[in-house]
Amino acid sequence: TAMEQADIKEQARISFVGGKSLSKEECVEKALRLTFSVDLVEAALAQVEFLAEVNQHPSLYEIDNMKNSIRRYEKLWLPLAAEHAQERLAAPLDIEWVWHCHLLCPLVYEKDCQSLFRTTINHRLFRSADREHALKRSKHLWEAKYKNEPFEIDLTNDKMREGSTKTDFESSITYDINGAISRQRHFYYNVSLPHYRDMRFLTLAMHRYQQFLFLRKNSYKLFIVPCYDQDLMWHTHQLHPLAYKEDTIRILGKVLPHDDTTVDRSPDSKLTLSTIDTSRLWLEMYKEVFNTPGAMYRGKEPEELYSLPDPLCIKADLRTGRQFTLESMSIDRIPDGEYGLDFTLQIFLVDDFRKVSKPLFEVFGPSMLWTADDLFSRELESQRWLVFRLKIRKGTIFSREVTVGIGKVDLQKLLDRSTVFRFHDTVSLEGDDKNCVYVSGCITDTYTNRSFSLVSGDFSVCSVPHDIDALFSIEPTKLDPQSCGAGYIAQHRFVGKDGAGDVECRFVYSPHRSNADIQFIQNSKIVCSAKTVDSTHLPLSFQVSNPNWFATWDPRLGERAVMIRQASGDWGVLTGRWLSSPNETDGYLSVKFHKLVDRSTQFINIPIPKTKSGHFDIHVDNNVFDMEGSDFSLTCSQDDSLLYLATGMSIFLLLVLCRPRSEDTPALNKTETDAYVKDRRHLESFQLLLSCGLNVIQNSDHSSHGQNSG
Repeated sequence: TAMEQADIKEQARISFVGGKSLSKEECVEKALRLTFSVDLVEAALAQVEFLAEVNQHPSLYEIDNMKNSIRRYEKLWLPLAAEHAQERLAAPLDIEWVWHCHLLCPLVYEKDCQSLFRTTINHRLFRSADREHALKRSKHLWEAKYKNEPFEIDLTNDKMREGSTKTDFESSITYDINGAISRQRHFYYNVSLPHYRDMRFLTLAMHRYQQFLFLRKNSYKLFIVPCYDQDLMWHTHQLHPLAYKEDTIRILGKVLPHDDTTVDRSPDSKLTLSTIDTSRLWLEMYKEVFNTPGAMYRGKEPEELYSLPDPLCIKADLRTGRQFTLESMSIDRIPDGEYGLDFTLQIFLVDDFRKVSKPLFEVFGPSMLWTADDLFSRELESQRWLVFRLKIRKGTIFSREVTVGIGKVDLQKLLDRSTVFRFHDTVSLEGDDKNCVYVSGCITDTYTNRSFSLVSGDFSVCSVPHDIDALFSIEPTKLDPQSCGAGYIAQHRFVGKDGAGDVECRFVYSPHRSNADIQFIQNSKIVCSAKTVDSTHLPLSFQVSNPNWFATWDPRLGERAVMIRQASGDWGVLTGRWLSSPNETDGYLSVKFHKLVDRSTQFINIPIPKTKSGHFDIHVDNNVFDMEGSDFSLTCSQDDSLLYLATGMSIFLLLVLCRPRSEDTPALNKTETDAYVKDRRHLESFQLLLSCGLNVIQNSDHSSHGQNSG
């Protein structure tokens, strides 16, 4: 009909400037030729660092706290910045956050600046060290101009609210900064995972931002919606207002507006429909899917989903010790000289690095790399310094050892960051030879042992809502468990021993979505969860510079991933992968455990014992998970107890999810199939694996209702 034809004409579509259609290759080439006046990769890293710092002060997200900070921004900071436009200035954190939110509406920001100061006040992002330097200069200028106004204010909730309550101030800024703060507080969660600090991921994000702008330039009626990697670059660009204006006018012919008020994600909303249009036109122009792993909307933040946990033990934490473990070490090159291969690298743990005598440990050349099996673990008492001394032998007839380099690590700087802290350091050896030692290790606080046993419940087929992050009532259903809206649920319980408390543990598995969620529940509220995640949260391994350093997920390798979260945020990601020889059922689970709290990575290999007498304890940060006895022995702090219970359950869940089923390996002969069946029966003897869904996940036939797994 004529009306339908008119609707088609009004749809968003590709409309190449100049009228000549371009191939995919030509579009990509032209997009990647777009240039910017700012190093967006470096600046994006600075923005993530800044947002992480803001996130450490939740009071900055509360509108009732921000009136005084908006006053400080408008009446004090902007005039100072306009007066010293050529200086490299950085604002105090509360003012910087207000400025950040104002800048993300570039047209209104320029209008407000011109109205109030007759100039557009520029802004730039600083990496942490540069920001500290710029803050010192800013403080000097501020204190010279404003004698009775503090440069920095107390950012605790009570003090900020008190300051705002006493503030008699009406803003002349036309932009709704309070509304912007309410919206932008949610942005950081979506870019908070470690890959957003990786140069390779950010470089790929910049390339996709170039393609994003080229699509915007060559489209008609498109309200373009970015993924979060592109959105980070877009925000970063806008936070340099003069460069953003110059660049977008040069690229698009006008300043590209940014509208962050469109937040409704319901099916027929402007945001959802525009996302569909953007994806459709991206595919048409670049012949590739618009969505990219690790850059999608991650859903509600943990603080919105979970409640704060109660202590699992009435007794206060009693730290029993601190363990130092050297996990790997390498030297950058063989020392110079005729006898360089015959070197000795001595290791000391001392109170005073100037007083070293007998080495704690020694390694020898010509080896240049040593792993945990070659190194040591020791109780750490008062020692502050980890010292390395490199010696070589000189002379022929009357040879002697000569020190050619010495270097140190200050362990005091590593302590008290968390109860388990993994470190990586490059130690320069000062002396004749100028070598470097690359070292990684772990400092673990140990506490009074707390033991928990898992009491397993039975699995039954129940209704499973689409949103399982919220606690829901368990309602049995006659639906096929593989259908949408149904799944398997079991109610387990961890029972504490010797004064440790109990905690409910609900296991939810949805075959339809192949998702599992292990929920820890106190007082009818979820306080912690271990949930399977995919590319919505995690990048593929090729998207980061080194997948060993980041939480990644690669389904092509049969990997599955579980994320552990609580109200305070994301805590850890475990990625599991089954490794075995071709056409063999023998193998083991390889787990990469990326702890988000300190951005450390450790690898855990879990072979399966072939007999009941086989040993099946898993050790993670001095905590022990016994699969045979369903016992969890924890030496972590009380605050981390739930998290390590979730860690143990996550490992066993990954074992269930990643271990191949016989139907997944059709090349097995009869002997191998019989061996597989025998192994499967052996695994079914472990109640803990049954509690993690061994039968309901690995059985090929899920049609029987009310299935009992244990």
